[in-house]
Amino acid sequence: MRAAALAGAAGLVLAVAGACAPPNETTSSPSTPTTVTSSSTYRSPEDIYLLNNALYSAGQVQAVACKLPDIALQTQRGLQQYSVAYLDCLQRAWKPLVDRTDSLLTPPGLHTVNQGARTGCGVVSDDDEAFYCGENTGIYLDWDVHVEEEPGDRMEAGTYLQYVIAHEFGHHLQHMVGISTQFDLRLEEGTEAAQLEQTRRHELQASCFAAAFLGANQRTLDLHGIKLEVYQWAAYTGDDDPPAGTRDHGSRKSNTAWTNAGFKAKSPAACNTWVVSSGRVS
Repeated sequence: MRAAALAGAAGLVLAVAGACAPPNETTSSPSTPTTVTSSSTYRSPEDIYLLNNALYSAGQVQAVACKLPDIALQTQRGLQQYSVAYLDCLQRAWKPLVDRTDSLLTPPGLHTVNQGARTGCGVVSDDDEAFYCGENTGIYLDWDVHVEEEPGDRMEAGTYLQYVIAHEFGHHLQHMVGISTQFDLRLEEGTEAAQLEQTRRHELQASCFAAAFLGANQRTLDLHGIKLEVYQWAAYTGDDDPPAGTRDHGSRKSNTAWTNAGFKAKSPAACNTWVVSSGRVS
C-alpha cells in the first residue's frame, strides 16, 4: 500500500454595459469609451485538485454486479484471475463518479509478482505486499503473501485481498483525478514529520475510498458475519499495531475512523483527509 502536473484554472468574466438613449435624444459620440467591468476568480491547483476535488461531490459509489470466480487462492495464476475479475467490479463502480469530474478513469494494470521483481516503480521488496505505481498505473501484488495459508482459508484470503486491492485502486483514483500530483508537490517541502503527515493523509484517503466501495457493495460481496470481521481487521490496522513501524499509513484510531466513515457514507464525500486537523490523521 505504498505510494503531469495539471494546470490551474482561472475564470475571467467580462460584463459590458452600453448606454442606450431613448428616441429623440442625442446619443453619445462613437468615440466615447465603453464602460467595462471585469472580475476574476483564481483557484489554485491545490484548491481545485486536492482540497476541493470534484470527486468529493460526485455522489455515492455504484453498487454493481460483481461475480468473482470460485477458485482456490493457492497459486499465482489463481490469484491473478480472481484479482482481475475483482478489479473490473471496482472500475465499473467508480467510473460514473470519475466521469462527473471530467477526468478519465482507465483501468489500472494488475500484476501478481514475486519479491525482487522489477516494476515501473522499482524492485519489489520484502515489505511490499501490495502497492500502486503511478508511473505505469499498475497495481502490484506480492502474490504469495495473499494466498490461502491453509486449505479452507479461501474466504479469509479473498476478503483480505478485496480490501487490499480496493485500497490500491483508491491510489489509482487519486492519480487519475489529480490528487496525487498535488500530494507529490507537498512532499517536496517541510520537515520529515510534515512529510509523514502528508503521506498519512494520502494513505488514509485511499483506505476511505476502499471502504466507500465496500460499503456500497456490501450486499454484492456478502460482507457480513466473519467476512465483515476480516474486512474490519484489515481496514482498522494501524502503524501503531505491533510490530510498530514507520508512521506513514495512520494509527489504528485514524484508520478505524476514516474507513468507518467511508463504509457508512458509501461516498468519497466522507474521504477528504486534506482539510482536517493533524489529530485526525495521526
